[in-house]
Amino acid sequence: MQRALESIAITNDNGGSEMKSLKQLASVLGFAAAVALVAAPANATTILTFGQSSGGITGTNNGAGSTTITGTDVAITITQIDAALGTPVSAFLDLSATSIGPAFLFLGNVFQEYSGSFSICSTAVGCGINYLSGTFTDAVFGAGASLTMSAAQPPGTLAFTSDVITTLGLPRGMSFSFADVTPAAHITVGSLGSFTSSVAGTMSANGPLRTPEPATLGLLGLAMAGLGFVRRRKQG
Repeated sequence: MQRALESIAITNDNGGSEMKSLKQLASVLGFAAAVALVAAPANATTILTFGQSSGGITGTNNGAGSTTITGTDVAITITQIDAALGTPVSAFLDLSATSIGPAFLFLGNVFQEYSGSFSICSTAVGCGINYLSGTFTDAVFGAGASLTMSAAQPPGTLAFTSDVITTLGLPRGMSFSFADVTPAAHITVGSLGSFTSSVAGTMSANGPLRTPEPATLGLLGLAMAGLGFVRRRKQG
């Protein structure tokens, strides 16, 4: 584990590798907490779940250290919603997110922080019924043909609005799963490389903080160990 953590702390030209590593590992901690809130099975309070058959999402690397992830009028199917509506429900997803920090590798996975917004509406033009919309700041994480954009408040920033879901209190969680990522997740010029993918998602609110799955606990443990490791190096 120490070797993996040391590989993150590669000295940069400004001699700031330790501070950079500390910030990166702190970001991983926040992401792991988001995954714990959204994906853990115990006592989940899911307010909306949707799926989508193929395509629709585009990641665009601008060649200068930034990547945007977008989807416009992506046809989706709501399979679960905390409202007086029968399911399934046909809807449209708009997603726009822009990287707010450099991408890096953590245990073989690409990791990068993002800020953005989404809306899930009954119509492609003018929204119609706003099933669920939100703004968020958190991260994208993954490898190969799979990426996850996840956010939670706490510890991050995630706000919801809806015309039909009446209970949107804290804690809130959001997870977009990008499947069939093509080409496979990679870093180009310091940012997530361009890609296309399909998308599915789960949003939660108003629930007790839940017990993370073992994999999430492992990620949290590695990140905590890494923070201690970097701090010891700095003090030494």
